[in-house]
Amino acid sequence: MDDELDNSNYDDDLEDTTDGIDDEDDQVDDPEEDDEDIETSLTFKVSNGRIGGKIDGQEAMIQAISKIMETERSVYPIYSEDYGNDLNELVGKSFDFVETEIERVLEEALEEDERVTGVSVDSIEETDSTSLLVTATVSTIYGELEVTQEVDGPDGDDY
Repeated sequence: MDDELDNSNYDDDLEDTTDGIDDEDDQVDDPEEDDEDIETSLTFKVSNGRIGGKIDGQEAMIQAISKIMETERSVYPIYSEDYGNDLNELVGKSFDFVETEIERVLEEALEEDERVTGVSVDSIEETDSTSLLVTATVSTIYGELEVTQEVDGPDGDDY
């Protein structure tokens, strides 16, 4: 007498009911939803170190670019190690070297923000031995923005 059941036909009839379920979070994925979500740009307006209302869109993008340009990367624990710039790497280097490297450094810094699609340095002026005036065009999802930023060498170091 054969007491074992033959389940081979039963297994073939089972449907895969896990389609659309993400194993990591057990949430049902919406197939219509775009995989690359761009975070909102709504943020607080900061002026003279004080919060004064909220801004969005292009105005928020201008503020974000300015903040990235003024923040040295990997120095402040409140930010991720990808936030900010590495302009300090150019301190003490010749002006010719800075001219060739500054676009790369700015691209790496600004393109960490997913709203930035490109960076092009238009001009670099040496304002004195410790400061540069950089003018760049930053392409964003809100359009082209011209950014002029004075970049100072830390602690009075020469560029």
